[in-house]
Amino acid sequence: MKVLIDTVLFDFDGTLVEIALDFAEMRHQVLTLAARYGAVPPKELYILEIIAHAQQQLAACDPQAARSFLQEAERILTDIEIEGADRAEPLPGAEETLRKLHERGVRIGIATRNCRPAVERVLARLSLPHDLLLTRDDVARVKPDPAHLLEAVRRLGNRPERVLMVGDHPMDILAGRQAGMRTAAITTTRPASDFADVHPDLVIESIPELLRILPLAPKPAGG
Repeated sequence: MKVLIDTVLFDFDGTLVEIALDFAEMRHQVLTLAARYGAVPPKELYILEIIAHAQQQLAACDPQAARSFLQEAERILTDIEIEGADRAEPLPGAEETLRKLHERGVRIGIATRNCRPAVERVLARLSLPHDLLLTRDDVARVKPDPAHLLEAVRRLGNRPERVLMVGDHPMDILAGRQAGMRTAAITTTRPASDFADVHPDLVIESIPELLRILPLAPKPAGG
């Protein structure tokens, strides 16, 4: 990677920390709720997209039902995420790597589809230095929409071409590429082959590898 990087955006769950979330139960509860309201979203979508699709279906004929559905669906996700946050642990080397990046003057952002209360609950326990946290509660459009990452870059005061997006899911890489960033796929939760179609700039096995392979911008003078 020849471009100097002075900002790194990280996904959260599966990239920096390990959170035991029961996604199957989360999906089941959301689909059951949608059916109770009379919505039939495509089951192959991700959970947030299932909720958005069902809400749009309901809003077409009953806006109040759509609002009630959204509130209940968000409560399901938040409750499960907060419960899992209490068991979250940092992935090996994550805390030290973020600290060393910060010491070099690298700006660090966390961009996640998780809710803010759950992530803040984890960050209150763990030492994960960062300059910005941008959850699904903070943006109108989340990954894989690049708007999520572009908003993070805007708030950090940088340009996409000087940013590296690191994530454990193909959607992280897709969002980063569409935002004009460099990307690094980390194989903590899935094999490298799962990223073949999204073409990351780097494939790493652990966060500490970033310290070895990134041509980071030099630490500011006097800092």
